[in-house]
Amino acid sequence: MARVAVFSGPALRRNLRATASGLSYEFFPPLGGRAPQADLDAFAGALVELGKGSRAVPMLRKVMDGRPVGSVSLKADPATLRRSVQLGFDFHLGSFGRGDPPAKEVLAHLKAARRVEAGGRPGMAQQLKKTAQRLAILTDIVKTANSILEPRKVIELIMAKIQQLIASEAWSMLMVDEEKQELTFELALGEKGRDVSSFRVKMGEGIAGWVAQTGKPTIVNDTSRDPRFARRFDSQTQFQTRSILCAPLISRGRTIGVVQVINKRGGKFTQADLEVLLTLVEPCAIAIENAILFQRTEQLTITDDLTKLFNSRYLNLYISREIKRCKRHGIPLSVIFLDLDGFKGVNDAYGHLAGSRTLTEVGGILVEAVRESDILARYGGDEFVVVLPETPPSGALVIAERIRKAIESHSFLKDQGLEARISASFGIASYPDHALTPEGLIQKADQAMYRVKERDKNGIEVAV
Repeated sequence: MARVAVFSGPALRRNLRATASGLSYEFFPPLGGRAPQADLDAFAGALVELGKGSRAVPMLRKVMDGRPVGSVSLKADPATLRRSVQLGFDFHLGSFGRGDPPAKEVLAHLKAARRVEAGGRPGMAQQLKKTAQRLAILTDIVKTANSILEPRKVIELIMAKIQQLIASEAWSMLMVDEEKQELTFELALGEKGRDVSSFRVKMGEGIAGWVAQTGKPTIVNDTSRDPRFARRFDSQTQFQTRSILCAPLISRGRTIGVVQVINKRGGKFTQADLEVLLTLVEPCAIAIENAILFQRTEQLTITDDLTKLFNSRYLNLYISREIKRCKRHGIPLSVIFLDLDGFKGVNDAYGHLAGSRTLTEVGGILVEAVRESDILARYGGDEFVVVLPETPPSGALVIAERIRKAIESHSFLKDQGLEARISASFGIASYPDHALTPEGLIQKADQAMYRVKERDKNGIEVAV
């Protein structure tokens, strides 16, 4: 029976209390920055809850005298793993519920991390350590990835694990854009990660494009001899790609992306490296797609079906949040309320479908006219709202005029052989000049817009 000393809080203690074959735990309070006072000679190893006395690890190591010391946490994400490595733990385990981690994982780590016994072979011990590490990482990632519903966070977690498993110079994940038939860099890590983030790779182009197109993994240990390798990316970034390990992300029989590992440190990529990568990405591809599908479902609840802009429900929530931020930092916020002039005439003359098409075109004009930081919403009917963070009334006037001119000069329904013309009336209100609440801002901007309507339309007015 292997006895393990556990320094943790009550939540982790409850998880580890489950009966474990060949393993028993004895619990101690968190280290709290001090060396443990208990007699630990009879223990095979120790577990420390990450974040609760982790700074005392060097002192604990001294007391344990070569026996393994691992970290354990109630969650697993890239930051947690990096923290464990930085603090010098022999291994890290995730505990997500009662009986977790399983006894066999803990015992495998203890066996792999302990000193080589007399007469033992160091090479074998190192192999055991690697095997145990991979087992823990793969177990953690399957559990964690399937509990995360944000695609970006799932991808960050996977890439952190790959970095941990395969020491290389660069790592990247590219996702398939089925509509454009190209790959986009979702996450790129390494020396030139930022430089490649805006690149687009055509299906079939380069090693990544070939893997995405064929759905087959590949190892390339000399890119200069492989005709599939696309040199234009190295030329643009001044990075030298010598070797590549690349695997497809396949979910429900469909390739949704690829993972690349570039320039392995200390040697060539091996079949064992590929097997580790495939074991990792196969279950995670489904987790990524599930997160994407969930995000799309969530998006449907906050967007307008016709224009694909945000709806009024989301608009109110967003303005509320922004006003709180404005209060904290003493910054302005402006709202533009616009109503289309002559839209009823388009509906009457050309029919409801033409009217719907016109609203969709207006949405496209708005997207082109505003900044990336601005929020667009269809308020209802032919009314739209633009929220301008950190923008005073003078800045809102500039953007409103840009939108006004764009709508006025646009020929609507050209793809239907028509050239309908409409304009729009605008009202502007700002926080804190005109109102202090979301409802107040919308009302003030709406009132200013109506004064334009009553006057001569196709104009802009600021609230008073």
